[in-house]
Amino acid sequence: MKKLMLVSLLVLAAISFSAYLNVAVLGDVRTMNPFLVKSSTERIVVGYLYETLLTQREGNLTGRLAESWEVDMDDNSITLKLAQRKFHDGTPVTADDVVFSFNYILQKRLPLGPILAFFTGAEKVDERTVKLRFRTMNISMFSFAPVAIPIIPKAIWEQIEKPLEFPNTTNPIGSGILKFSSMTLQSVTLDSNRDHPEAPKHIEGIIFHNVQDETMGFLGLAKGDYDYLYWDLDPMIVRQILGDSKKYPDVKIARTQGNSVYVLLFNHRKEPMNDVNFRKAIQAAIDYNSIINRVFMGFAEPASLGVIPPKARAVFDSEVGTVSQNLSKATELISKVKYDKKTLRLLVSTDKQANEIGEYIKQSLKNIGINVELDVQGPEGLTTKLKKADFDMALTAYALGTNPEMIYYHLHSSRGLIQNGQVVGFNYGGVNIAELDQLLDSIWMAFTDQERVEAFKKLQSFLKEVVPVVPICIPSNLEAYSTKNFDGWVVSEFEGVMNSQTLINLKPKR
Repeated sequence: MKKLMLVSLLVLAAISFSAYLNVAVLGDVRTMNPFLVKSSTERIVVGYLYETLLTQREGNLTGRLAESWEVDMDDNSITLKLAQRKFHDGTPVTADDVVFSFNYILQKRLPLGPILAFFTGAEKVDERTVKLRFRTMNISMFSFAPVAIPIIPKAIWEQIEKPLEFPNTTNPIGSGILKFSSMTLQSVTLDSNRDHPEAPKHIEGIIFHNVQDETMGFLGLAKGDYDYLYWDLDPMIVRQILGDSKKYPDVKIARTQGNSVYVLLFNHRKEPMNDVNFRKAIQAAIDYNSIINRVFMGFAEPASLGVIPPKARAVFDSEVGTVSQNLSKATELISKVKYDKKTLRLLVSTDKQANEIGEYIKQSLKNIGINVELDVQGPEGLTTKLKKADFDMALTAYALGTNPEMIYYHLHSSRGLIQNGQVVGFNYGGVNIAELDQLLDSIWMAFTDQERVEAFKKLQSFLKEVVPVVPICIPSNLEAYSTKNFDGWVVSEFEGVMNSQTLINLKPKR
């Protein structure tokens, strides 16, 4: 009898150990090439497979593949000591792999190239030490490039002659906490990488299920088919859940501070968008309260006039104030603008919230005599038009909460040049303001934390005055998860629900 009970307990333990976390994602996975990811779903999956040298956790820089690092301001370099890690095929991660990963991006002209604007090269010091060299060095540099570049195994990728044509879906090899197991048209299964010190301990891995829409995903979560939805939940659904929690006993909502700022881009290459009075008139005309309360059901906050969101707490300046509607001011400003009443095109994505924001902007501008028509595009069409600068105004989002230095790439004139018919960087609007360039440059010339804070403070004050883009609002992160099948969920104010601590803690319910 005792022997039978022991066998039963062992069987139960095996069932518990083999449990997979089931998460729903929107969209297909067409590539697991870390240099080709386009959709949020692909970015999620690749993020678990590949690692960078450093990462941000709770707003602080910490090691990932690197266990320690030293910055040499005089030498314009960062020297990093690698932790003892292995790729998923069992081969060790070495300095050769790191050097190859950084230099490969430049040699092959891969899409991550703009992030390495100040990078000049990587060199091996010894098997576990690498030196990254930059054209200039500052307090921000070591928390930027090492955080963004995925480390790939040299032995595999040096054989890939055309990386931009390589989907990497057969057997992607990285060093992340999860490793590739299988892939179908409906799902991708990643197993726990037991060799990784931060790998999930009590679950077998994660199955990413492709769902058709948010409603199907939510119904699956409510039934217990899914344990987590890998997107921000529709605010209307959140209101529904919070208003009738007894109907959804296992469904939990985590609201955390948003990382991204919705902004209205202007194409500065055209009139009247290149007129500061026009841009200020637009900023004063928009009905922000309706966007926040009706589109986001109150789960958003007005954006700072300085664009940088509060989540970038180290550099955020609350004194610049937030956006607000002032129609009398907008009318006064637009009277100073040479505007021939032609209809302007506002580029927006097919995303429901983006569409609704676009409609509110359209109606707001109509109040001051500006005619707008929406140019609604799918993800690929939107990206194409942005890169070709084929718009008058465009709605997009800047993810600045964890890396506020990205503002440089969005607004510096050097990142808005057009070559071969396409914008070379992320400054799709072609912002070209000499004093703004100087302030953006000063961020990269800050050698101490205090200098960095002061540089960002001056920048935010200037953005308030020249309005190169109109910051609109910062949506809250609204994550939904289920406690039906697993215990151990950890909600981090900075990282949300699906953080490293959650994956380590999660245990299947018996």
